Amino acid sequence: MRNRTTGFGWQPIPMLCKLLLIFMLTSLTGCRAALPSLPAQPGSAEPGTAQELPFTPTANIIQLTNTPAPTAAPAFTPTSTFTPTPASSPTLSPTATPEAGVFFSIGQSVQGRELEMVRFGDGPVNRMIVAGIHGGYEWNTVDLAHELIEMLRQNPQMIPAGITLYILPSFNPDGYAAEFGASGRLNANGVDLNRNWDAYWSPTWSGVACWNRLPVTAGEFPFSEPETQALSAFLLAHPVDALISYHSAALGIFSGGKTDDPASQHLARTLSAVSGYAYPPIDYGCEYTGQFIDWAILQGSAAVTIELTNHTDTDYAINLRVLEAFLNWSYPP
Repeated sequence: MRNRTTGFGWQPIPMLCKLLLIFMLTSLTGCRAALPSLPAQPGSAEPGTAQELPFTPTANIIQLTNTPAPTAAPAFTPTSTFTPTPASSPTLSPTATPEAGVFFSIGQSVQGRELEMVRFGDGPVNRMIVAGIHGGYEWNTVDLAHELIEMLRQNPQMIPAGITLYILPSFNPDGYAAEFGASGRLNANGVDLNRNWDAYWSPTWSGVACWNRLPVTAGEFPFSEPETQALSAFLLAHPVDALISYHSAALGIFSGGKTDDPASQHLARTLSAVSGYAYPPIDYGCEYTGQFIDWAILQGSAAVTIELTNHTDTDYAINLRVLEAFLNWSYPP
């Protein structure tokens, strides 16, 4: 079937639609050209790019103020550890009574070290223990004396009511400081302090057959050394009825080198019985001069030398028994 057309076969309706479409497009173009340009909006982006919106904190967000960074604390520089220097022990006047359990000085060594002593008890009868007369060579006697001191500080009731006990733990502090060995036996003047007492002293004594590891001297004269001067002065001001001088090693208990004293012999037997240390001691045929216990015996004291088992051990348990027997000893029995 034919469509209705003009005489030329032209279809009027489609043509009319095309003309109408052209007219409408032309009108729209003209309208767009007539519109004023709109100002760009803040933050507007070019077409085709993502638009980044400005961030505005809401009221429920706490905005931190930009506080300045804290000033770094200065680096800590530790100060040196404070080690208090012990005050020198007060030097005791010859007739003063020292405080119980507290060290006091009776004098000084050749090199200025204090000769420190301690007292326990306050009875009318004085007794004394001396250690370290041969310094570092017999250093274990010094250790033993300090062990006994600490024990008595904790157990002062061990001292009988009628007794005052003095302990001098290191009679030769210079020798103790010099060496724990043979050369520590002598004081800083090279003198054997157990040969410098005014008891059968001889200027020609050489130590042969008694102790010949080193040449030793008994000093220029009795009491030539400050250590023996100090202890003798104290003992003359505070006479003791009994005294122990600790040494090492292994010879036993001596009741005097040249002096036969019944009280000292009785004390030696008493202490040997509780300790097992030999009495009479081993006899090496030594020629003694200027010994401490001989001088003490001449002053009226019962005095003994006790030699520990060796040069290292203190024989502490044994000497607790010795201490108890010594404190409770009496003569005549």
